[in-house]
Amino acid sequence: MKRKSIILLSGGFDSAANLAFCDHLDSPILAITAQYGQKAYQREIQAAQKLCQYYQIDHQIVDLEWLGAISNSSLTRKDRAIPQLNALQLDDLHHTQKTATAVWVPNRNGLLIHVAAAYAESIGAEQVVVGFNSEEAATFPDNSLDYLNRATLALELSTATQVRVHCYTIEWNKNQIFKKLQELPKKFPIEAVWSCYEGNAEPCGKCESCQRFYRATATL
Repeated sequence: MKRKSIILLSGGFDSAANLAFCDHLDSPILAITAQYGQKAYQREIQAAQKLCQYYQIDHQIVDLEWLGAISNSSLTRKDRAIPQLNALQLDDLHHTQKTATAVWVPNRNGLLIHVAAAYAESIGAEQVVVGFNSEEAATFPDNSLDYLNRATLALELSTATQVRVHCYTIEWNKNQIFKKLQELPKKFPIEAVWSCYEGNAEPCGKCESCQRFYRATATL
């Protein structure tokens, strides 16, 4: 039985991929994109809107600008440069742990999951779908399977309908995700995705998110 789902959709590769898998396996009924003062906000919104149009689901923008205001993250602070990595550094924990610290936004995933769970409970959706992967779980604990399971346990008590948290890609790295997307019967709109931490006219190609996206899709 297909589960009614709320998608946390940043417009990036992982969240877009989970929307695609949800469209194939379950029933996405609403996508939520947060505005928390991130530099890439406008680009993320544009990407999310294109993806929602393609998969024909409703889209809701949630204003969390206060989160950026209290954050010291380079994703939100104009006076802090977003770290750059090269492809050889992507699997070097010495470098990636530093970049993870620089882009960390306080309790962002925890907050977004609970916001989405409130929407899910109110409209009868059974699950919140998130865009996690095994690759980034190495440096971001809130991308891990352990975190996903604990978030579901918390929602068992904080939602009357016991909304669950689900991720179709939790056990795959980004390259595996890309390969699985190519197996779907409906073409994945890779051109609609925005995976850059910056919000310029074109992806910077130098931030960790860009580098991981390029490595995953190198066969294009």
